[in-house]
Amino acid sequence: MKATALGIWYVQIPNNYIVNPLGDVIEPKIYKGNKVIIFNRKQISVSKLPHLDYSAVMNFKEIFC
Repeated sequence: MKATALGIWYVQIPNNYIVNPLGDVIEPKIYKGNKVIIFNRKQISVSKLPHLDYSAVMNFKEIFC
């Protein structure tokens, strides 16, 4: 499954897909009950990633990409 590539990690709502900078959907790991992703050998909590809906993704892409 592909999503919109923005060059940042983000969570696409309402489906809660985690999207990497290349636009690939990533499955998060579970660590001590929290969903995390591994980025540059560091754990980043999914709750700290920006949560964007489709219209916000398109606005971001129009402005920055």
